Amino acid sequence: MELRLESFVQDTIKRKLDLYHVVVRQHGEIIGKFDWRENRREDIHSVSKSFLSIAIGIAIDEGILRLDEKPAEIFSDKLPESPSENLQAMTIRDMIMMATGHDHFILQGYSASDDRPVRDAIENDDWVQYALEFDVPYKPGTYWKYNNFGPYLASVIIQERTGERLVDWLKPRLFTPLGIRNPQWLESVKGYTLGCGGLHLSTEELSRFGQLCLNKGQWEGKQLVSASWIEEATACQISNKIEGKVQHPDECAGYGYFFWRCSRDNAYCGNGYAGQRIFVLPEQDACIAVTAHEFNSGSVSDCVWNHIVPQLK
Repeated sequence: MELRLESFVQDTIKRKLDLYHVVVRQHGEIIGKFDWRENRREDIHSVSKSFLSIAIGIAIDEGILRLDEKPAEIFSDKLPESPSENLQAMTIRDMIMMATGHDHFILQGYSASDDRPVRDAIENDDWVQYALEFDVPYKPGTYWKYNNFGPYLASVIIQERTGERLVDWLKPRLFTPLGIRNPQWLESVKGYTLGCGGLHLSTEELSRFGQLCLNKGQWEGKQLVSASWIEEATACQISNKIEGKVQHPDECAGYGYFFWRCSRDNAYCGNGYAGQRIFVLPEQDACIAVTAHEFNSGSVSDCVWNHIVPQLK
């Protein structure tokens, strides 16, 4: 099957959307793609978190960590003088479903241009210690708030326990099998792979990741991560509503472990700043990778669902 993308492209032009590339896969094959610019690696921003989710699944498979472990015990030497009960109760599972109990965004923003990935933490080079100083007003596991606290700490935990940078540890386990050579992933000033963002991939490489998820963790006959982890990580683990309002992105219908549930077609996605997306549609055995510099994420999704998804029969 060859996908027709003319109406999709025309609609994005009509809406003045700044897209870079789109790659559509179905039944294991690329069936359509379009490039608005030269095809090169881009920062996929917070879609990096979905790669971290797979890393956590692999780490669990290998006995490196457990979801019931508590960061307050792992980083006991970095805790504030009088840690709260909520901070001490927080688990890795709470961290990866954005339910740490914080009420605002911690470790927000990074700049690829100056290699200082977290603007609000530059005063303290130890971002783990810095992050653990914040108040935790809600019981962990009960209150969803999008945050870079969890992904950064998870990346640090894996690196500390394996003795390798997360990106290096993942090369033989994920990147090399997917044919992603020498991936670049930004680091903190202490040399920890960010986890929360900063992974640079081409749109086609991103689409291979979507295919891996569709395959329930299998790639070319090898199980890279357990199928049960893919099912758990991409299921709705918590509502992303705060005070009755859906919080970012606009089409989301719940949150898993660094994956978003979509409100349409029983799909899920990885979502990144400025329009980076990997949509996974299990019912259609398809995935759609989009890279862009576009902040109208709702219109990008509408174009995908109006023009691409109906062809995936």
